Amino acid sequence: MTTPPAVAPEAAWNRMTRLHMDLDRLTRRLLERQAGMDVSLPPPDFSHPQTAFFATTVWTSAWYKEAWSVSHGWLESQAKALGHAVPDAKFVHVLGRLRTFLVHHVDRSRPKDEKTEKTCVEWFEAACGSAVPHAADEWHECLARLLAQNEAHTQFVFDTAKSVERSADRDTLVDQWRSALERRDYPRYQRSLQEAAGDLGLERLDDRQLNVIHDQYRARWEKAISQLPHEADFTSAMRLMAEWALLADTGASLAVGAADVIRTLGLPPGVKVAQALRLAQLLHEIHSDDTTDELLRRLSWHWKGLFTPM
Repeated sequence: MTTPPAVAPEAAWNRMTRLHMDLDRLTRRLLERQAGMDVSLPPPDFSHPQTAFFATTVWTSAWYKEAWSVSHGWLESQAKALGHAVPDAKFVHVLGRLRTFLVHHVDRSRPKDEKTEKTCVEWFEAACGSAVPHAADEWHECLARLLAQNEAHTQFVFDTAKSVERSADRDTLVDQWRSALERRDYPRYQRSLQEAAGDLGLERLDDRQLNVIHDQYRARWEKAISQLPHEADFTSAMRLMAEWALLADTGASLAVGAADVIRTLGLPPGVKVAQALRLAQLLHEIHSDDTTDELLRRLSWHWKGLFTPM
């Protein structure tokens, strides 16, 4: 095989990064805020095709799946209505699988890892004619295919953003785009946690502890926020979730369990047992010096009071 000219990968990379710059400039004008972030990784060094392929895979995967994931996902969801078709609907998914395959240990005994390897070797085979690229010219062909797919997909993202700019429904689309970004505004989640901690009297929690809680609940919050309607008050919803997360994470551990509640209150297993345990937790926080027997007696008295007609 004849190795393509060395300038080709750099030229393709430059075209793609110019599109990224134009996209950033356009979206900042449209949204009056950033639509994505810069990738913190250094650009690939194209002097060696194999290492350049590795670096390009990691860099571009970070752009699609992290730095611009929200805007990319939203634009792709609007593409058809704006008259655009995704060049390759599986491209970003395959890119993520390539990154996993190249960076992480793949255990073929696990179905997901086995599927990852299958996806990657099929991509390699289509790119250079071999399921296992080894020679420099094979890696060069894989790199050329990867850059071409990236450039085509980036052009698609840019063209879709341009169509938002030109749309008769521009204001509505921009509002929806901003809303999608707000749902993933992680600094906003952290601010909600800090404010909630102050209102709940949890000033003892430092930034490190709040960050641990944030990391623990972030994916759950993101999923819940994503299901809210466009017109929902995200700030209030986020604040409620932050408060409940703090209460759950800082609650005192109980010396009683479901079996104690079932025995003491005569309840069958079910929802009421969970409710009784929540009541026990509240009583324990108010009467923290109670022994286990005292807490159970107090729980029994309050539980009966809840179901005694007034």
